[in-house]
Amino acid sequence: MNENQKVGGTFCDIRKAFDCVNHTIILDKLEVYGIKGKSKKLLKSYLTGRYQKVMIARGALNQNSSEWEQIKSGVPQGSILGPLLFLLFINDFSSVIPNPNSVVLFADDTSILITDSNLQNLNTAANQLFYNVNLWFNSNLLTLNYKKTHYVEFKTKNYYQTRTNVNYEGNTIPNLTSTKFLGIIVDETLSWNEHIDSVAKKLCSASYVIRNLKHTVSPITLKTLYYAYIHPIISHGIIFWGRASKFTKLFTLQKRIVRIMTDKKPRDSCRDAFGNMKILTLFSQYLFSLIVFTVENDYHFNLNKDIHKYNTRQNTNIHLPTVNLTKYQKGPYVAGGRAFNHLPSKLKNLVNDLKAFKFALKQFLYHHSFYSIEEYYNRDVNS
Repeated sequence: MNENQKVGGTFCDIRKAFDCVNHTIILDKLEVYGIKGKSKKLLKSYLTGRYQKVMIARGALNQNSSEWEQIKSGVPQGSILGPLLFLLFINDFSSVIPNPNSVVLFADDTSILITDSNLQNLNTAANQLFYNVNLWFNSNLLTLNYKKTHYVEFKTKNYYQTRTNVNYEGNTIPNLTSTKFLGIIVDETLSWNEHIDSVAKKLCSASYVIRNLKHTVSPITLKTLYYAYIHPIISHGIIFWGRASKFTKLFTLQKRIVRIMTDKKPRDSCRDAFGNMKILTLFSQYLFSLIVFTVENDYHFNLNKDIHKYNTRQNTNIHLPTVNLTKYQKGPYVAGGRAFNHLPSKLKNLVNDLKAFKFALKQFLYHHSFYSIEEYYNRDVNS
């Protein structure tokens, strides 16, 4: 996204997605994907012939229930096959999108990005796309929840205020400045302020819980609670919002929690406590998640030796593209390469063994317990 490019995102919500999968359609699609014969019969047996009823219990002897009714659509939930079958069902959804790479499918969460340098063209493209999307859903007997389907127009801070109206047959989807997608609040300028505020509230609640449990459970139990309750909150999607301006607000809350766990006073440094307890500081967690993402998705990155044939010491480093937009510079595809390049050579040499690399990277970050991103980049890479 550059200064002149307009980007719109449609975040679709499918009404009762898993319950509305038509058995005939999904079985026909499975045959197209090569699942035939006995395999198809096995899956047909798995999907069809199921019955359900509703029971209302009012005490052990007072129960009311409906009659048994056959389930005529939907995939069973609570199993591995349920989400897999649903993904196969919507796998051809991208066929109605002009640019299939702009579609993100994750179970029943579907988002589509539209880009254009002209605002009027963006408006036309957004409505045409929404028309095609609805045709696909109608032909597959699925229904969009228009109240929960959102449109967000992404822009830089100095971009003038606009509002694209997206509608279909009288149904207009809300045009919002932010929306929640896969547990992350995405706003129109990608400032991540709303998401960080949401995480901060959860960390404040977690701090209260840790303080109340501090004197009733062991330190080992406290650490287990930290990784079960707090760690998922601060690590989810951190590679996207880890360079936001309000990021340090969360680090202050994380330090408060660690001080409570280790009986430190409010003004005491807890840098050593992070290392001793094997807990990554928020900045170290960002670096860990970012670097692991880069290594696991190395096919998205070019090495310097792929760009030029000069035999330099940085030949095996990731080639950093030249970009002007600050948002893109802070994004995972640029920031990830830069963070990886600044690792010690001994660590970079372990990338072919992902398990060993992750372990060594964690030990490195435990040892340093970085209090800022600048501290990581100011460290002598050869030390």
